[in-house]
Amino acid sequence: MGADEGGSMHAEGQFRASGWRGREVEILRPEGQRGPALLEFKGGLTTSFKVHALYRSTTRKLLGEELLYSYGPRVRRVLLPAQYNRVEIRRVKPSRTSGTGFSRWRLRTLNAADLPRLADTLSGKHETLVYFDGHTRVSFAWLGDTEYGELHFTPEAGGEAEQLTRHDQIRGTVTVPGDGLLAVRRSDKWTLERQ
Repeated sequence: MGADEGGSMHAEGQFRASGWRGREVEILRPEGQRGPALLEFKGGLTTSFKVHALYRSTTRKLLGEELLYSYGPRVRRVLLPAQYNRVEIRRVKPSRTSGTGFSRWRLRTLNAADLPRLADTLSGKHETLVYFDGHTRVSFAWLGDTEYGELHFTPEAGGEAEQLTRHDQIRGTVTVPGDGLLAVRRSDKWTLERQ
C-alpha cells in the first residue's frame, strides 16, 4: 500500500485517508471515544462515489446504510454511527454511458469543534453536520429544485439517530433535544433558523 492509499493519525487526533480506487477504510477513533465518528469526504471533479457504513471483525462483516453519494469536488460531512468501524468507498458510474472518472477521494475525521453552530440562521447546500449544545427549537426549509431533505439528531454521547422531520415536510419547526449533532441529509439547498 503506497502513501496515497494509506491512512494516518495526525497530532490533533484527526484521521486522514485518500486513494484512487474504491476500498474499505478503517476509521480510527481516539482512545475512549464513544459515539459516532464525524467524517468529511471529498471526491474529484468528474467522479462519483458512494460511501457505506461497514462493520468488520475477524469473524463477520456487516454492510450498513449508504452514508452519502458524492459527485464532483464538493465536501460532504456525515456521521458514521458508533456501531460501525469502517466505511466502504465505491467508485460508481453516474450513468450507463459514462465512465467512472479518474479523480482521487479524500476522507478525514473531524472534531465537534470543526462543525458550524447555529447562532441565528445557517444556510447551505447538500449534506452537512451542525453541532448543538443544548435543547433548541429550529425552523427549517428545503429550498432546492427537489424541495426535499431530512434532519437527523444524534446525541453527542452516542446512541441511535432520530429522524426529526417527516418525509412530506418541506418546511417546519423541530426540537433538537440536547447536546449533539444535527445531520442535514438528502438535501439540495436548505436553511436552518434558531427560534
